[in-house]
Amino acid sequence: MSLRPSPGFDAISIVDLIDRGQLSAVFQPIMNFDDGAILGYEGLIRGPAGSPLESPYDLFAQASTEGCVIELEQAAARTCIETFAKLACVGKLFLNFSADTIRRFAEASDDVLTLLRESGISPERIVIELTEQSTIRDIDSLLQVLTTLRTAGAQFALDDYGTANASMNLWVQLQPDIVKIDRFFIHNIASNLLKLEAVRAIQHFAHASGAKLVAEGIENEADLIVVRDLGIACGQGYFFGRPTAQPARMVADEVRLAIRAGHIAVSCDRSRSCRIPW
Repeated sequence: MSLRPSPGFDAISIVDLIDRGQLSAVFQPIMNFDDGAILGYEGLIRGPAGSPLESPYDLFAQASTEGCVIELEQAAARTCIETFAKLACVGKLFLNFSADTIRRFAEASDDVLTLLRESGISPERIVIELTEQSTIRDIDSLLQVLTTLRTAGAQFALDDYGTANASMNLWVQLQPDIVKIDRFFIHNIASNLLKLEAVRAIQHFAHASGAKLVAEGIENEADLIVVRDLGIACGQGYFFGRPTAQPARMVADEVRLAIRAGHIAVSCDRSRSCRIPW
């Protein structure tokens, strides 16, 4: 494959950045509401600081132009795993992959497991997040790879549920261990009854399927308490911590107090609907 240099960052291509080790990892905490502890972290990738390719959006846009998105996703995963191990972080590590990259694991599953073993991270601590937003072709082959990864101990998550192809159809076919509710439904849920009812419906289906839910995009205490009272197990968002290269091992006291707040923000009637007592 012939790659043209990118126009930014001194005309260095994505492959050059990968070869030079110029990618870095940041981590955002995911909270468990039951005990107020950090369940794990989502690993995210960054380009060289201060360059036009620092943001993940620009990195992947350039990778798409150069035709090396899968290579970038693989390098991002390696960087996150190696950094996570060096930091001796606790809990699970959530890694983002498109369907095409997950299928590539079928060709190198031993390499992936070897990388985990060499880094000191057991497969049981890895959660594979499906982030593909285009049409997913050949669900059967994707299922075969996911089965192999699950057999090794890893878990599978459906990301951004409620948007694009993250649909109930995909949920039923792939039967994820974890479903991350898109931030659209969580942001301002404390003042939006339609969002509340939508999340309540997602929670009902999650209970039937056995999947654990993570509410993404929690940015304030009011939304946190509503999500908690709906019975959502976990949350992620700026209220708990922003993505950082040196992730905290514990969240701030005010966050733990909010999680344990005794007042009830949501009252639900099983036969009808929920209401927020203002």
